[in-house]
Amino acid sequence: MKAPNPKSQAPKTLPIPSSGLKRLGVWSWLFLWSLEFCFWSFGGELPKPVGVTNAAAPTFQQLASNVVARSKWERTQNITAQFTFNKLRVLEEFDSKDKVTDRKQSRQEWFPINGMPFARTIEKNGKPLTEKERKAEEEREAAVRAGRRSARSPEATKRDKEWQFTDEMLARYTFKITGQETVRGRPAWVVEFAPRSHDLPVKQVTDRVANKVAGKVWVDAEDWELARLKIWLTEELTFIGGVAGVLRKFELLLDRARVEPNAWLPTTIDFEMAGRELFTNKRLHYHEEAKDFKRVAPPPAPASGEAAGRSK
Repeated sequence: MKAPNPKSQAPKTLPIPSSGLKRLGVWSWLFLWSLEFCFWSFGGELPKPVGVTNAAAPTFQQLASNVVARSKWERTQNITAQFTFNKLRVLEEFDSKDKVTDRKQSRQEWFPINGMPFARTIEKNGKPLTEKERKAEEEREAAVRAGRRSARSPEATKRDKEWQFTDEMLARYTFKITGQETVRGRPAWVVEFAPRSHDLPVKQVTDRVANKVAGKVWVDAEDWELARLKIWLTEELTFIGGVAGVLRKFELLLDRARVEPNAWLPTTIDFEMAGRELFTNKRLHYHEEAKDFKRVAPPPAPASGEAAGRSK
């Protein structure tokens, strides 16, 4: 059965913890941008998928085409809404002496409501919710179940439209397949990417960061799924000539796991950046971990050999 390929599909996005981020200014923007980058690394439109044998390394064009084809099929399946799981999030801010100045932790239960993934917060900073917080969560959940409120925030919906990686964005980088490695016991092709030049166009704020990041991508050799992603800053980045701030470190790691055949989900996100905002040196660290995946909906129809990018 050929995987569906609608003309327009909602992009993958990651629900972002907003608490405490507004006061971080440009740092919050970088934090959100980095998480969106995880899900758009191969988001461009490329030729139709082609068969690749495991005997020899594919070309990058073959690999990217197969990843895009698989991603398009996956988006029609709404995989996240077919599972329940638990998620732990920790956001820490450090001062110039590496002392913790702020720490926020939350634990959530994820499950589907009306066919969409919903996150119910059950714990904050290691403690159960207060009566006020619990009632607020119950009211939010009831509104979603009744269709009066979307499971996704207006801010996340806005990001869907604004933060989309395109062919033009991907054209900024050079890509090279460097071999195969094992990720979670499965063979994966390793792809390294870096800015194509030191003089790339800047049309919007996101371009300033995108032009100065490099990284590695691990693509599962059987399913053509993104198994792991690492990105880092290649050189120091200034804002308004260094007046607004300086970004000296910017690193992100994303891990995804095959929780069952034809179902891949993010398990770990670890993000860190360090630098100066106005007159204050600081470091920000975010860690997210999902586990205990349990299916609550029928599994998706298997992707065809063509749609999944496998050889026949």
